[in-house]
Amino acid sequence: MIRLRRRRGARGLAVAGLTLGLVVGASGAAIAGSIVHTTDKVDGTETARGVLLPDNQRVTPLGTRHLVTNGRLLASTLSPDGTHLAALTYLHGTGFLTMMDAASGAVTQQVGTGVGADRKIGDGQVGTDAPLYTPDGRTLWIAQGRDLVRFSVAADGTVASPVVVPVAGVGGRSALPAGMALSPDGTRLYVALNGSNTLGVLDTATNTLTRQIPVGNAPRQVVLTGGEAYVTNEGGRPAADGEYTNDSYGTTVVADSSTGAATTGSVSVVDLASGKETGTIRVGLEPTAAYLTGHTLMVANSNSDSVSLIDTTTHRVRQTFNVTPLPGSTVGSNPNAITMTDDHHLLVSIGRDNAIAVYDYRGAGYPVRYAGLLPTDWYPVNVQLDKHTGQVVVTNDKGIGARGAGSTIAEGPGTTPASGHNTYNDTGSVTTFAMPRDNQLGTLTHRVFVDNGWDALLARGTTPRTVAPVAVPARLGEPSTIKHVFLIIKENRTYDQVLGDIGKGDSDPSLAQFGATVTPNQHALANSYGVFDNFYDEGTLSADGHNWLVQADANDYIEHEFGTWARSYPSLGNDALAYQRDGFLWNAARRAGRSVADFGEYAANIDLPASNPPNWADWYADARILEGKADGPLPVPTDKYHSTSDVPSVNAINDPSVPTFDTDIPDQYRVDMWLKSFRASERTGQLANLNLLALPQDHTAGTSGKDPYPTAMVADNDLAVGRVVDTVSHSRFWKDSAVFVLEDDSQNGVDHVDGHRAPLWIASPYARRGVVDSTYYTQINVVKTIEQILGIAPMNQMDRAAEPMTDAFTNRADPRAYTALPNQVPLDLGLKPTSATAGAAAVTHPQPVVPAAERAVYEKWVVWSDAQRTGGSRPEEDMTNPAQLNRLSWYASTGWRRPYPGDTRILAPDEVPGRNRPAQDLN
Repeated sequence: MIRLRRRRGARGLAVAGLTLGLVVGASGAAIAGSIVHTTDKVDGTETARGVLLPDNQRVTPLGTRHLVTNGRLLASTLSPDGTHLAALTYLHGTGFLTMMDAASGAVTQQVGTGVGADRKIGDGQVGTDAPLYTPDGRTLWIAQGRDLVRFSVAADGTVASPVVVPVAGVGGRSALPAGMALSPDGTRLYVALNGSNTLGVLDTATNTLTRQIPVGNAPRQVVLTGGEAYVTNEGGRPAADGEYTNDSYGTTVVADSSTGAATTGSVSVVDLASGKETGTIRVGLEPTAAYLTGHTLMVANSNSDSVSLIDTTTHRVRQTFNVTPLPGSTVGSNPNAITMTDDHHLLVSIGRDNAIAVYDYRGAGYPVRYAGLLPTDWYPVNVQLDKHTGQVVVTNDKGIGARGAGSTIAEGPGTTPASGHNTYNDTGSVTTFAMPRDNQLGTLTHRVFVDNGWDALLARGTTPRTVAPVAVPARLGEPSTIKHVFLIIKENRTYDQVLGDIGKGDSDPSLAQFGATVTPNQHALANSYGVFDNFYDEGTLSADGHNWLVQADANDYIEHEFGTWARSYPSLGNDALAYQRDGFLWNAARRAGRSVADFGEYAANIDLPASNPPNWADWYADARILEGKADGPLPVPTDKYHSTSDVPSVNAINDPSVPTFDTDIPDQYRVDMWLKSFRASERTGQLANLNLLALPQDHTAGTSGKDPYPTAMVADNDLAVGRVVDTVSHSRFWKDSAVFVLEDDSQNGVDHVDGHRAPLWIASPYARRGVVDSTYYTQINVVKTIEQILGIAPMNQMDRAAEPMTDAFTNRADPRAYTALPNQVPLDLGLKPTSATAGAAAVTHPQPVVPAAERAVYEKWVVWSDAQRTGGSRPEEDMTNPAQLNRLSWYASTGWRRPYPGDTRILAPDEVPGRNRPAQDLN
């Protein structure tokens, strides 16, 4: 066995943990080295090179860091006297309000527990936009998903006496209150109603909504000046007749006819006296933040990476400037907040760059000049000036990553409950600093370049050379020996959860819930080729996880949807605002002249009947018949139900016979449908250069009996992976193919290193064999490797800065094929026999033995499981309440004999604390 521990750059010196007040001096020496090919791990360790993140970045923030150890910080506001910070916080499915002392960074209060059946503060959702203080600081307003909440503020900065103000939506949709502004006399609160496409007017004396004024699509922020309201419309203007549109939360949005992404952004001008929209100003895409200075309204266009300056006296855009600081890049900085520290220093938060961009501002009529960058923690979302202390206050959504309190996960019969790090264990942060002198900006800018790997990128040569083909070319456009790439996307597992028992590398067998017995093929592939024990998924859950894979990013809209996921849960699309403007990996491949074939990935819609759709046993019977293991007519005709996407370019390459995500459909059937296409390619010799295949059954679906047990569903997924690699490796195409297998995210398990650590498998004649590769890699490195092999230009700055996985490949081909191993867990284990399944699948495996004292509670959980939405006519990813599902899995895997950790007894579904949380994140 070979162990790869390749690295370049200086080794960081470990320090003893993280503190709440780590100070990084503005005038310190430049940090040497970057993250290229390091063997450092994403374990929260602070080194001389900063904290390593699971997205190919480090953070070494300027100033003092204050951690909030129980959640990510979505948005914040300083109190008028500068003494306190009010921040909307999200943790594992529930939202709450965090109050912090601005000077010390100490958390002084958190309001909202998610407990209880009544609608109240923190019952599950928070908004995505900053709270609002009244000028006297005695009242605080926040948006809570579907309502507004009004607090009284005490002299010590704590809040009390919440009043929930319901805000009615339109068209059966929630209003989704967002940004707010108070009238000068304080009698009216103006609020952007993001879901209703209106500006709401609320009487603050009676706490009643008195009016809704139509504006553009998905309004986000409100600024009042000169008797007018300026409303930023994230979804742009309403569509005109004949324009191509796509949907976002039931609104038709003007969109690109290939990518499905929104193509307009606008600011509505509303006359407050008449209560009517009087004008629309065109700005960049997805305007998310606004800041008023004098007669100039500055608007951050998050999906255009620009800022527009609007003259409020003429309603015209005076100039728009790009905020992407990386030379040669135009996509991916995500500007999301603006402030000024004095008359000439303009600060723009650029979330994806983990930085604040500094500009010299001399008025809207003069070109804004870029001055430099200030490093922050992970994904800044607010930048504010505390005028009382002179400090700049930056709120960082994800702070230092998933380093909060650990989680306990159980997956059902046949698995062992496990405790460790999970993607939801977020640790947000606030960083504060005095504005550095202009002559210090060069050093600080260099620090941001190093942290993002841009220094290494700019040092690399880019002009293709005339060289012999190699597996992974050093420069884009150079020839590769690999012509066909397969990207297999699975669902939600950590490294330890699957490979913890592999017996080599940094693996923890105590956390292997789906070990070698359940996943023999994935273990065999890891042993035959490589064990990647330092590989990470960027996303927290499926809504951002899939987008990281197919867009090499998750845009600011997706990052801000944490807290509600009210507009959508765009794990596989169906939201025009969730797409970056330049499209997806398949669009980039087509631009490069490469052919693409898709088999279910990002095809979120399947046209199953609303009542009595085929069940798991029906689809499984199809698979057995198609594979020659059973006889008889197919219960489900193979050409009857099609999967499609809201993204037109997906439909142009997708095989509609391969089902999208639906836990009622086994992966064996998906492979059978893919095989029809692959066999045709073998006959013709024509195979796509890029092949995407979704195999989602390791997601699992509880223990209702309508689907198999979790161990059986993971075994189904494992066999499917083995069959695909077996088929490709025994084909005419194997000599110049590479197969990448990975998860979309790692949310459904725990890991002893980090919740974002996930399994990766690479199979190819050019893949190194028998290695333990401890090189730091992420999903973005996989995307970059595919791009480099196929000559696909990067989509944005994230995949542009990433390094290809050259260490994982060799240029001497080993043509040995892989032969799939049979499953050791019956694929229909735990499936309950019904009259509908009697002829479709033989259910001969034992059902759970439940103690008599818990039988009544068990039956309630069976009913609850049956009501979940992971299968049937409208399957949806990650729509099962996490607090309830965790308990069900625990009870099933411990034989219904042990209470869940922290509980005193086994609970029924309606007794679970947190049962009213939004069920958008499955764990």
